[in-house]
Amino acid sequence: MVMEKPSPLLVGREFVRQYYTLLNKAPDFLHRFYGRNSSYVHGGLDASGKPQEAVYGQAEIHKKVMSLQFSECRTKIRHVDAHATLNDGVVVQVMGELSNNGQPMRKFMQTFVLAPEGSVPNKFYVHNDIFRYEDEVFGDSEAELDEESEEEVEEEQEERQPSPEPVQESANSPYSDVSSNGVEESLEEPINEPEPEPEPEVKNEEKPEQEEKSIEELEEKSPTPPPAEPVALPQEPPNIHRFL
Repeated sequence: MVMEKPSPLLVGREFVRQYYTLLNKAPDFLHRFYGRNSSYVHGGLDASGKPQEAVYGQAEIHKKVMSLQFSECRTKIRHVDAHATLNDGVVVQVMGELSNNGQPMRKFMQTFVLAPEGSVPNKFYVHNDIFRYEDEVFGDSEAELDEESEEEVEEEQEERQPSPEPVQESANSPYSDVSSNGVEESLEEPINEPEPEPEPEVKNEEKPEQEEKSIEELEEKSPTPPPAEPVALPQEPPNIHRFL
């Protein structure tokens, strides 16, 4: 009787159940899921701040698992995805929360590549394993995004606000501007008083004097002038304005 080949999702869910049960009860035997050519990555950064490098082979994976000191692990599986991959393998992605040694729950993502083991049907081993805590990858990205959005809103508001027009101070302002050489220069502008409109010039201003001089010269040159009627001079001088 030929056994029906299980679906990738069924293989992935059954593997997840066995793997995290062993992680909780007997982490010392967790390395038995891996093979000689398997790779394993767990965590974000090492002690020097560099990304964790993968370890290879069942023996090295066992050492790495023991160094993580898993104890009383509790796991909440939120979602499992599984798809068929090359050479009848199955790729499985797990999202959930993990608590180690009584610590608070931490969100994680773990990806497995399951490869067929030999010619035995429906038997797999973990060829690749990548585990990451979300807080180590993203950090406080939500807080950073909030700060960036607030800064963008402030910048937009500043751009929308019209720039204030310069205030023109009146001539009677009591304030003064201090120049670069330390001398206060008054901001008061000189008040230009309206100049009096000049009255029309009297072109005949000097005519009476010229006439008087000409008459006197004629009298001196002519000792015996013929009788002439006396010239009537104005009793008051003409109204002449003199501009200095």
